[in-house]
Amino acid sequence: MGRPFSIPRFAALLALGILFGPSAPSALAAPPEFPPLTSVSGNPRLPGKFVWADLVTDNLVAAQTFYTGLFGWRFTMVDEYAIGLNEERPICGMFQRPRPKGQTAQPRWFGYISTASVGKAERAVKRLRGRVLAAPKKFPERGEQAVFADPEGAVFGVLKSSSGDPEDFLAEPGDWIWVQLLTRDARKAAEFYRAVAGYDVVQNAANNRLSDYVLVSEGYARATIRTISSENSQAQPTWLPFVRVKNVAESVAKAKELGGEVRIAPKPELFDGKVAVVADPTGAVIGLLEWSHELVKGGS
Repeated sequence: MGRPFSIPRFAALLALGILFGPSAPSALAAPPEFPPLTSVSGNPRLPGKFVWADLVTDNLVAAQTFYTGLFGWRFTMVDEYAIGLNEERPICGMFQRPRPKGQTAQPRWFGYISTASVGKAERAVKRLRGRVLAAPKKFPERGEQAVFADPEGAVFGVLKSSSGDPEDFLAEPGDWIWVQLLTRDARKAAEFYRAVAGYDVVQNAANNRLSDYVLVSEGYARATIRTISSENSQAQPTWLPFVRVKNVAESVAKAKELGGEVRIAPKPELFDGKVAVVADPTGAVIGLLEWSHELVKGGS
């Protein structure tokens, strides 16, 4: 599975995104039988770690084709739910729902943060003016989970796994490696997630930084938070997940070949040209990161 690494290095993460706007509660009303997060006996829970990701899409076949071609993911079906595997490691799920009529919502990823208490997280969300999109619910093999929106509308889930959590390890190509929250107010967002998920919050004081805060648990960087530029009025607060790739330029070219769209091309000023953002053919956005130990020197 690879070796663990800690701050300021990024832990291997699972990603998250957001649901189809107001249809979120109905999308989760009758989910398939979810598999356990890990089959390793005795794994501990790691509160604060992102432990699972799902993609809600209006074209499951197109999504599977894209991610198989881009990352080499393999899929197995459980009823109408597609479980994505990277080298036999389950890392995500996908299911199909129609887009709500009259809405601009598009397919997006959503994911879950490990928590010791789903109920406590729910109470914190309500107290801090977030929203409950899917109330806490227990699943026999998975555990207890819920889906929320923070005060700016960025959507995330929490999960108390019944089988323990996947251990921390250095992401391999095709694994989730980094996730960043884009927000209008990084300080307030950091305090929200501190209260909900119990993070330690580390302010990033480095020059030319790409994030304002780091969310930390168990000695690992779990996510970063960045304030959206006031000049970018079209950008909406959201979580942006990244997958490790062997070569970002080749992956961008492959994404275009597979019908995707390049949202942010590799630039020398962004991680030395080792990072990019693309959208799959249905519009779901995902980041690409070519890992190098040199990337984390001098701040994140």
